Amino acid sequence: MTTVENARGNPFLEGNLAPVTEEVTAFDLEVTGTLPPELDGRYLRNGPNPLGYVNAEKYHWFTGHGMVHGIRLRDGKAEWYRNRWVRNNDVAELLGEAHPPSDWPADHGQFAANTNVIGHAGKTFAIVEAGSPPIEMSYELDTVRVSNLEGTLPHAYSAHPKRDPLTGELHVMTYYWGWGNQVQYLVVGTDGRVRRHVDIPTTGGPMIHDIAFTQKYILVFDLPTIFNLEAAMSGAGLPYLWDHEYDARIGLLPREGNADDVKWFSIDPCYFFHPMNAYDDGESVVLVAARHQKMFDRERRGPSEGPPTLDRWRINTVTGKVKQERIDDRPQEFPRINESLIGLPNKYGYTAGVGKHFAQDTLIKVDLESRRTEARTDTARYGYGEPVFIPRDGATAEDDGWVMALRLDSETQTSDLALFDATAITADPVAVVHLPARVPNGFHGNWIPGAQ
Repeated sequence: MTTVENARGNPFLEGNLAPVTEEVTAFDLEVTGTLPPELDGRYLRNGPNPLGYVNAEKYHWFTGHGMVHGIRLRDGKAEWYRNRWVRNNDVAELLGEAHPPSDWPADHGQFAANTNVIGHAGKTFAIVEAGSPPIEMSYELDTVRVSNLEGTLPHAYSAHPKRDPLTGELHVMTYYWGWGNQVQYLVVGTDGRVRRHVDIPTTGGPMIHDIAFTQKYILVFDLPTIFNLEAAMSGAGLPYLWDHEYDARIGLLPREGNADDVKWFSIDPCYFFHPMNAYDDGESVVLVAARHQKMFDRERRGPSEGPPTLDRWRINTVTGKVKQERIDDRPQEFPRINESLIGLPNKYGYTAGVGKHFAQDTLIKVDLESRRTEARTDTARYGYGEPVFIPRDGATAEDDGWVMALRLDSETQTSDLALFDATAITADPVAVVHLPARVPNGFHGNWIPGAQ
């Protein structure tokens, strides 16, 4: 199904970044250890998996067709594994299928929904940024429709909505090259419908991968990776490039404010895909994120502009001063926390160590107060992807729960879903679900409890 020309010339098509070629369904998966019987739900993960002919010379990792992988856990068993391409028109044609139903006009853009997969308002969505809408999937990961959220989505969605643990609403920051110098902030209610949107002017067309918020503010990341018309005209896979002259800044939008209320704060040039968390601290806003020195400057096929580090910014909203400090200089990405504390002060975070060309590496837990880190030492055999924290029922401590992560077993070239006690991530796994297939290094996933 997939033909790659000159794959060896592109590091984002080699090793465990190489696509898999089949959709697999398997039941009654092998488990080592004991799965906690209270875990009832699906672990889902999305990532690029190009289908059809691929020109490796021009291929950008962020543009591969989406494939969602899912593992169903219930009653201490791993009931099934499935992987499915996310059907947009392009994927359907390559598979010889009819186009999926769509809520949009025929000329509305459909990029590969390849970056994240979420559950909200009883539905499952594969999602991506840069102007494309969400694609609804069934519980068993079949494509249902290209969605406009019941007629409420103005145009674009994001790869990274974040749920407010106090309201259950999703906060979303979107961008689209056709808007020019602006981005759009959305709030999606618990009913799955957009209840609010704000258009925010920017100084260029920034690529904004993620969002952070506090109880007072929505953070707007206007950073120097921006839309480049010349690159777009030349056929670049992803026409967002580093601009050395662009002012890196963070905007603070009051939670129910409008664009005129945004206050901007300049920071040292950098880029971050993923904030770990943000929160209010008196008159300051604290942000923790995985910081890259720059993005898509020399390497324009994927993120490879130096090792990302875990950094903290403190923005004084009265004086305008910004203080930046390093929390941990170990190369790491994909930060996650106990999501009941999104937008609130937290102590612990979990990240995936990354190697060259974003290779999966070490599983890390960081104490943000002491800056002490714990990391697994089994990475000669295993490379871990993004960790996801799941709280234990009735937990009172922030780290009372489990950390899930997909890992590649380099000896078998198959993947596992590994489950760790979050208070002891360097100890043996509580349980390992052995998958019958390889899951390529990808982007984001979530634990979706119950029958959502």
